[in-house]
Amino acid sequence: MEQYDLISLRAFVAVVETGSFVRAAEQLDASTAAISRRIAMLEQALGSQLINRTTRRIDITEAGRRFYEDVVNVMQLLGEAEERVRIGREAATGIMRVAAPLSFGIERVAPVLPEFMRRHPALKVQLLLEDRYTDLHGEAIDVAIRIGTALPDSSLVAVRIDSIARVLCAAPGYLDKHGEPRTPEELKQHYCLHYSLLSLRDEWGFLFEDPAEAAEIKSLLSVNNAEALKECAIGGMGITLLPRFVVEDALADGRLRQVMATYSPPSSGLFAVRPSRRYVPARVRLFIDFLRESFGGEKLRA
Repeated sequence: MEQYDLISLRAFVAVVETGSFVRAAEQLDASTAAISRRIAMLEQALGSQLINRTTRRIDITEAGRRFYEDVVNVMQLLGEAEERVRIGREAATGIMRVAAPLSFGIERVAPVLPEFMRRHPALKVQLLLEDRYTDLHGEAIDVAIRIGTALPDSSLVAVRIDSIARVLCAAPGYLDKHGEPRTPEELKQHYCLHYSLLSLRDEWGFLFEDPAEAAEIKSLLSVNNAEALKECAIGGMGITLLPRFVVEDALADGRLRQVMATYSPPSSGLFAVRPSRRYVPARVRLFIDFLRESFGGEKLRA
């Protein structure tokens, strides 16, 4: 039987998990051509086709699926063996892909990331900022920072970092013109700025005994980004509900004013989410510990 190496196995696993030669190449810091050659060599050594390639997509053959399941187990055992050898000299190496919401990534993650990379100079980080739930497996994400609730996805592990305070606020000019609401019923008469990645019920339902009443909120503008909602609120377009870290500067300098302070919104959870595997790379564990250090301990609640 012809021989194949560990690099080819890692290339195969990356292609299966990302569903793409291009994303696998990004994950392994290699060229697409190199990944393709590795898979071809592996298929030749095994005497079986593992992946069907077309111009638009790839499909894993039945033989490829069975081989992947066995290889993943082997890779996990190898990872655990490497981890045991590293005990006492743990270091973050390789490439780590981190996904985070746009506003939180800019306001909070980017400022502390240089310190993490100074501590671990052998690590390369790819930071992906998007206001959507990324597919950790399909996009080869090592850690996703998420705000909200942990998803009941058995293929993922969510580690709670802390809570994030939220605040109802509007521009003084809007309140001077339209009045300041004191109750949820009065709020229904105002224009509210809606975060479009949530339903009205999920966003505003906490104000009502029956959360379905949130559907009566008047929302003329919906946006999928917190910073954009903040700017629209500053521009006098209506009342918004946002994480305090997004609006704290505008509250401090008077561009926004808190409203309905007696109706305190429940805090959102801040989670570090990773794929569920027995073996967790050192870089992932060290980064999650760093997130706790940077953002835990009521740093985002006030």
